[in-house]
Amino acid sequence: MRIPYGWVREFVDLKLSPPDAADRLVNAGIEVASVTPLAPVGLRGAVIGEIEAIERDLGESRGHHLVLCRVRAGKGERFSVVCGAPNTRAGVRAAFAPPGATLPGLGVIAAKKIHGVESQGILCSERELGLGDEHEAGLLLLDRDAPVGGDLAKHLGLDDHVLEIEITPNRPDCLSVLGIARELAALTGARLRPPPTRLREGTIRTRDLARVRIEAPELCPRYTVRVIDGVRVAPSPAWVQSRLRAAGLRPISNVVDVTNYVLWELGHPLHAFDAATVADATIVVRRARDGERFTTLDGQARTLDSGMCVIADPQRAIGLAGVMGGRNSEVTESTTRVLLESAYFDPVATRRTSRTLGLKTDAAYRFERGADIEGLVDAGARTAALIAELGGGTVARGMIDAYPRRRRPVRVRLRMSRVQRVLGLAPPPAMARRILTGLGLPVRARGRDLEVDVPSFRRDIAIEDDLVEEIIRVWGYHRIPTTFSRGDVAPARDSDTGRQERLVREILVGAGLAECVTWAFSDPAKASALGAASPLKLLNPLSQDAAALREHPLEGLLGVLATNLSRQQPGVRVFEICRTYEAAPGGDTDTAEPRWAVLALAGTRAEAGWHTPVAKVDVFDAKGMAELVIAGFGLTPATRPGGSLTGFEPDSHATLRAGDTVVGEFGEVSAAARAAYGVEVPVFAAALRLDGALPAAPRTPRHESLPRFPAVQRDMAFALGERPVTADAIADTIRGEAGPLLRGLAVFDVFPLPDGRRSIAFRLTFQADDRTLTDDEVNAIHARVARRVCDALGLTLRGAE
Repeated sequence: MRIPYGWVREFVDLKLSPPDAADRLVNAGIEVASVTPLAPVGLRGAVIGEIEAIERDLGESRGHHLVLCRVRAGKGERFSVVCGAPNTRAGVRAAFAPPGATLPGLGVIAAKKIHGVESQGILCSERELGLGDEHEAGLLLLDRDAPVGGDLAKHLGLDDHVLEIEITPNRPDCLSVLGIARELAALTGARLRPPPTRLREGTIRTRDLARVRIEAPELCPRYTVRVIDGVRVAPSPAWVQSRLRAAGLRPISNVVDVTNYVLWELGHPLHAFDAATVADATIVVRRARDGERFTTLDGQARTLDSGMCVIADPQRAIGLAGVMGGRNSEVTESTTRVLLESAYFDPVATRRTSRTLGLKTDAAYRFERGADIEGLVDAGARTAALIAELGGGTVARGMIDAYPRRRRPVRVRLRMSRVQRVLGLAPPPAMARRILTGLGLPVRARGRDLEVDVPSFRRDIAIEDDLVEEIIRVWGYHRIPTTFSRGDVAPARDSDTGRQERLVREILVGAGLAECVTWAFSDPAKASALGAASPLKLLNPLSQDAAALREHPLEGLLGVLATNLSRQQPGVRVFEICRTYEAAPGGDTDTAEPRWAVLALAGTRAEAGWHTPVAKVDVFDAKGMAELVIAGFGLTPATRPGGSLTGFEPDSHATLRAGDTVVGEFGEVSAAARAAYGVEVPVFAAALRLDGALPAAPRTPRHESLPRFPAVQRDMAFALGERPVTADAIADTIRGEAGPLLRGLAVFDVFPLPDGRRSIAFRLTFQADDRTLTDDEVNAIHARVARRVCDALGLTLRGAE
């Protein structure tokens, strides 16, 4: 939010420079992102000029009608200037850059010939001065009392600085010039001077000119109306326009500009309706109807729902409450009677409306953080007075104030002993009272304690410790002494789940995978391609592609793969430790959040080199990675075809079991799921269940001595028969028969035989801890294993055929 420092100084006497004021605010918890000069870079020497006469008509040029003007710039100086602006006329005072001045983007201005006539300088628009993008409207015109020859930057208030302030959601009271002035007054001890409201009312009563009916008090607890009659809509005076430009707003007309001016000055949004467009002069605050169409001021037709609040008349909606007005009731040049709204709208409903419609406005920004339900009266009076002053109208007597349920007063008692306990020190009670009073908090003494009436603009103050915070941030955090903690500090202990997840990370990172952390939010449309049928939907989603909670463990990684592959990464190897979310009625939250370790591989297996051919990952890479993790927990998994986890190709999907427990699943991600995420290459993935499947990691690593005696290897190859047999079934049989001397088992060859059968070869490694194994011992085990495999599985030992 842009806050002109000169505007702040109108409300409080400050001797601080803008950077010093910014430092004070930052130290009090109000973040100031930057302090910048208001004048555009490169603007020097521009003055206030008066067009005394139009001396010649020079004809058309590039769509503009050129005239030669005689411009007076003070001290008897007169210049001949060629100008094509549509609002050029004798007698007006405008921004003028004489020869020798500099303009942003144009550099030093010099006299030059245009249409054969020498032009001595430039009569400037907003764009030429670097103040905005407006150019077609013509010259930047100034008030009739602007001093001819005076410094333009000073007259427009450009000899100032802007504080770019970033306000946290709990401090909507600082979303205004007055709010920042109040903070600086409290921090410096200076006196605060709120802007005066000189409201002169006519004899006609407001309630004789308009009516208000609130049909949705839960969405609009308070709505006030004032009427200003006899208004003449015209451009705002230069001082208003310069203030708005300094704040980053575009001037429109005197009526609309005043509502924006007071918004920035007092922090309360207001809206002006053309009273002639409001049927029966009646305002109805109601819920929108499902499917109701409404065109906002930006010309966009929008579809509303019953969760939104609209301002309507008896026939139609005329405003989107707290967000934006309607095209059908906007103030135009023909408006003569203004119906001025100053209201309070529910923050949650306003936020939902703004986000659902994708419509972010300054009004919505403030209402969704919580406006001042009592201060809206002063804001309405201030706006009505300024409209009457600048537009020449008359303010009707009184206002309509629909306030069904009044705000209850909030009182908080502050014990000085509590200040001492929380901070370790406390200011004298008189000092504490001065600080709180300076922040606009009415205080009464109760012995050594204080009682505070919390004003409606401080929605963040509810308990005693909130007042403690207010005291110390103004008194100064630097006053808190540095102390060391006392007592014994017990070392932190890792939880079982923490050790388990750390071991998974160590294994997969060591295998060359990169860890990812993705959102728990899910896109239901994409998740359905993975088989997610009933995701938990969010009540207030950030966007449509984050409208539910993750139901399938692979959702996040598929998005990561899509992003990396679209950026020409040849191979992606990633993993994530995440949770999925599913309905589980009967629990504390009616949901279950199981933990998963998931990995996904796509593209090349390794970077290509002159000595290494390019190889693509396949399903066995995913299987091997999953088995590596399981082995790290001391388990030996067995593979079984198929599984319960959706999203895999049926013929490339298997389950990993440790005994009777399903530890995880792996396979090739289905083509439908890849298409939903925009992945064109095959993806192989594995998902391991961490809860109840993998054991807790040991607290301390277990050391195993290096073997002292040599190992002995034997190979055996089997010809498969007609009965389908998996390699895991053969391996399980080998392990069961070989006994504890078998230390290693691996498949090293698979190939077809001439008779149509397939051959599978295993390498067995035998080793003992206490002796060197003899050939007779190994051969006996080898023969026993071969016989057992052939008998149990119907295979034939090759070489014995």
